[in-house]
Amino acid sequence: MENSRRQMKSRPTTTTQDVDLDLSDDSDADEKKPIEDDQETLLDLSVKYPDYDNTGSKTYEKACRKFDVVPSSKITRKMDSDKETTLDLKHYGLDSKGTMAVAMAMVVNTTLTKLNLKGNNIGESGMLYIQVMMSENTTITSLDISENNLKSFGAKSIGMMLHDNKFLRELNIGGNGFTDLDAPFLTKKIEEHMALHYLNLSHNLFGDLSGNSFEHMIAENVSLEELDLSWNQFRIIGAKKIASGLKENDHLKIVNASWNGYDDDGGAAFGDVLANNKYLIELDISCCRIGPEGFGKVMKGLKSNDTLEVLKIGKNNIPDSAVETAVDLLLTLDASTFKLECLDLSDVMLTGKSQERLAELKEPFPELEIIHGYTDSYGKRRMVGFGDMGQEALLCLKEYLEECNMTVTELFSRFDEDGSNSVDYDEFRQGIRDEGIPLSSEQVDHLIKYIDIDGDGDIDFSELVLKIKEITKKRAEEVAQRDAESAKRRR
Repeated sequence: MENSRRQMKSRPTTTTQDVDLDLSDDSDADEKKPIEDDQETLLDLSVKYPDYDNTGSKTYEKACRKFDVVPSSKITRKMDSDKETTLDLKHYGLDSKGTMAVAMAMVVNTTLTKLNLKGNNIGESGMLYIQVMMSENTTITSLDISENNLKSFGAKSIGMMLHDNKFLRELNIGGNGFTDLDAPFLTKKIEEHMALHYLNLSHNLFGDLSGNSFEHMIAENVSLEELDLSWNQFRIIGAKKIASGLKENDHLKIVNASWNGYDDDGGAAFGDVLANNKYLIELDISCCRIGPEGFGKVMKGLKSNDTLEVLKIGKNNIPDSAVETAVDLLLTLDASTFKLECLDLSDVMLTGKSQERLAELKEPFPELEIIHGYTDSYGKRRMVGFGDMGQEALLCLKEYLEECNMTVTELFSRFDEDGSNSVDYDEFRQGIRDEGIPLSSEQVDHLIKYIDIDGDGDIDFSELVLKIKEITKKRAEEVAQRDAESAKRRR
């Protein structure tokens, strides 16, 4: 980059007025205008730095002075090192200005290949600088900007980034509050990207209305090998659209579509995928409200499949009878062409008879591992108890809150008519019914026993909050473990 100011003009973003973000090292720079929707944005990414600053550390220090940000010794140390390839700043508290300073430095740096900005509240300004930086940077191949609540502005900015940058191989944009309306800004650019191998869109708000966009993205993209759509709001229609795309795709190897709400019809659609797709090696459709009929259709799909190695379908409503029928089906398959190594039925509780039937698979399929029963964060099996069943019920309650965009406080206030911050068991049961939360009477009973910590016959607001925090942490550990396993596979 030359010492003279170089200006780069991006395509229109999301606002109505022109904004000049002058990032040059002027001490009397004017106060920056706020970023609004549909603006023509003019960015100056130049900073006066010595010719020998090929690491970006000097640029970073000057940018920090310009934006009145305390520079981080960790960041400068990573940039200066010729042995480091990763700049891991997850949950680092950067906010918008700190992100802007890092982005400016990364325009200069040519050694770091992985940038992790997860959970930094980078804001619209920070995302805009990341977008422009990535249009200049050709060395970063892995970018994580998840859990930044970027919403629609971020979706549009990421779409533009993918249009300009053709070097990214791994992109994590989960947990950003993207909705169905945001999907077209992302899916079209992902569909056209020829280098992207890993994409994480989990923990967003995509649902059936964006099904067509995801169907085309999956069917037409020829580079993606791993896709994570877990923890969204896809239902039957969305499941069918995703499945339709997968039937046409001949590159994806690992798909995580868990923690959605497909029901039996959606499960049947994924069974059709297994019968027709000859490239998938791992499919995760855990906790998707799939019942015995949908489970049966998924298992039938294995009859025509000779590539799948891992099938995760636990945390669904799978009774003993459905498992025993599945065993009968598997026993008819040709062991020489059967590739399945792991059938994950986590949290599916089986009787002794069903477990004996599963044991019959050991002889024809000695390499097949079948996981069933309650599993903790680290995959170790143990016997289920009232507390464990209560955890599953609490997860359903938590999912309901997320779908309705409702806080625990709002829900509890509807149960607690007198404002005493506690409700008795009957009031709690009635509140669950009135809200239409999909829990059976038995599940509610287990939930009550699990939540009432002190056993005084009432459920306190604080008890519910503590238990939800506990289960959220537990599930986060499971997600982290799965992400770590996925990262190992990609190495």
